[in-house]
Amino acid sequence: MHRSFEGRDFQLLVVTATEETCPSCRGPLHVTQHRDRFVERLDGLVYQLRRDKRCPAEECVGRSRIFRPLEDARFALPRMTFGTDIVIAVGERHLDRHESFERIGRGLVEQGIPIHQTHVGELFRYYLALCQLARGDDAKLRARLMKRGGIVPMIDGVQFDEHSPVLYLVWDALSGEPLFGERRAFKGAEDLRSLLLRVKDMNVPVIGVVSDKEKGLVPAVSEVFPDVPYQFCQTHFLKNCAKPLSEDLSALSQSVSDRAESVRKIAKRLHVADLRAEPAPEASSEPATPNAPKALSEPEFVAELCAITRENARASGKAPLAPPELGRHNRLETVREAVETAREIAREGGHFGHHQVDHSSP
Repeated sequence: MHRSFEGRDFQLLVVTATEETCPSCRGPLHVTQHRDRFVERLDGLVYQLRRDKRCPAEECVGRSRIFRPLEDARFALPRMTFGTDIVIAVGERHLDRHESFERIGRGLVEQGIPIHQTHVGELFRYYLALCQLARGDDAKLRARLMKRGGIVPMIDGVQFDEHSPVLYLVWDALSGEPLFGERRAFKGAEDLRSLLLRVKDMNVPVIGVVSDKEKGLVPAVSEVFPDVPYQFCQTHFLKNCAKPLSEDLSALSQSVSDRAESVRKIAKRLHVADLRAEPAPEASSEPATPNAPKALSEPEFVAELCAITRENARASGKAPLAPPELGRHNRLETVREAVETAREIAREGGHFGHHQVDHSSP
């Protein structure tokens, strides 16, 4: 799916390989390459930057091994520009609601997700493949995972809405390989037990298991893997901790949007009025000072602040620890402080050209 993402706002998501030490020489691992991609999701466009690591020691026998960030199949499938949530939405709307591909495509476009009609049918085929995913049965894959020393299955269910069936996905956290997928109408312990038994029947050592605290999943994991370390997903835990802030963050986001719109109107009025900079000062016989700050007229200074405000109103962050709404608010507050400083300078008879505004994020 070759698509263009230029000129659109996006959220930045940086993921780094979690390994810190080389297993061969016990030296530190360094980030040596970056892989990036745009991913279209229901909650907006995401620019994902993946940072891979390797051992920098030339004499290390494990120097050729590359350590990659954990690939979350719930976020997006490998080499996909549409997130898994959109794949699920297409599949469930077609299977459960019996909507046509054309209607689904129109609905996604109305949500602000640019998608071509042919892509809808392709995403549906991906959904069917996920529902019948059985890569864990492949002998070559099992041998490769065995050579790595084992697997850490991550189990999670993705649901289009509370009434639709749940698509459960199992993938290996160490290699990022998707293993199994099943579409379940019920999510009790007995219903999920068969899915976990498929993982157990791979006969690959299970080092640990990671999942959320889903009511039926917890007892099923404890029954099938009673002696395996079982950890609950920290991302789910942090998101649950951040839930009480959701209303405040929504209000903060609306406040940022209102302030950005007010600034846009000011910038438009400046453009319509065609305000000009103040006349240049009379030539002086003294030589110009190298790297002297450029003198700005008041309209030019206001226009510059408007541009900075619009840029920072689109700043992104990473929830739940660094919510983008809070990042945008803090950036605009920095611009507000610059405005207040400039106002004080003007009251004291100072010149705008000697006031510097920090364009970088705070």
